Amino acid sequence: MARGAMKRSALALLAGLAALAPVARGSVGLESAKALAQRLRGSGRAEAQLERRALDAFTGKWRSSKGRVALEPPDRALLEFPATGERVALRADGGEWLQPGLGQMLRLGPTNAAAARRWWELLLPGAGDRFVEQKLGPGQYAVVRKSEGAGEADTARVTLDAQGLPAQLEYRIPGADRVEYRLRAWKFPRARGRAGFVIQPPDSLQIVELP
Repeated sequence: MARGAMKRSALALLAGLAALAPVARGSVGLESAKALAQRLRGSGRAEAQLERRALDAFTGKWRSSKGRVALEPPDRALLEFPATGERVALRADGGEWLQPGLGQMLRLGPTNAAAARRWWELLLPGAGDRFVEQKLGPGQYAVVRKSEGAGEADTARVTLDAQGLPAQLEYRIPGADRVEYRLRAWKFPRARGRAGFVIQPPDSLQIVELP
């Protein structure tokens, strides 16, 4: 694949990662993420098992992959997919996306890391008031970015479990896949610090720089 095509594909996938998690608004938090935000502030770290399911708009078939996610204030998220070896680390100053199957690692500058963290960052203290929500039913919410209206790209449907923690998130990549994230087995251990959110690639992998 040509370098330009690889970058375009990577940016599209980063847009999908951006909507992985439900959001909290500032220090108060939305109802859809209130329980998670409170537990995160109390422990310093949140972890969950996840299943990512994508419905291909052209074939009508679901693709599934299982992994895990970790969050830490003030600006950190880590996604891992053991079956493929993929890892994605996101911070305010940038991040990394390790892709062993493609023989490369994407090194993200602040611009792309911020785009990928656009939902994650609002789980963390001091994020600001950027989202609104609408209750759809018991334990179900639609969450929308204020600044960009209610377009498909910035609207997510959140379903909570009996403890009020996120159990499922649904969204759509415009003109492409419908995506669901199923989240379970939430844990709230002590924070590990920034070093756990930096990926060092093997020397054999190609490094692709993104802004």
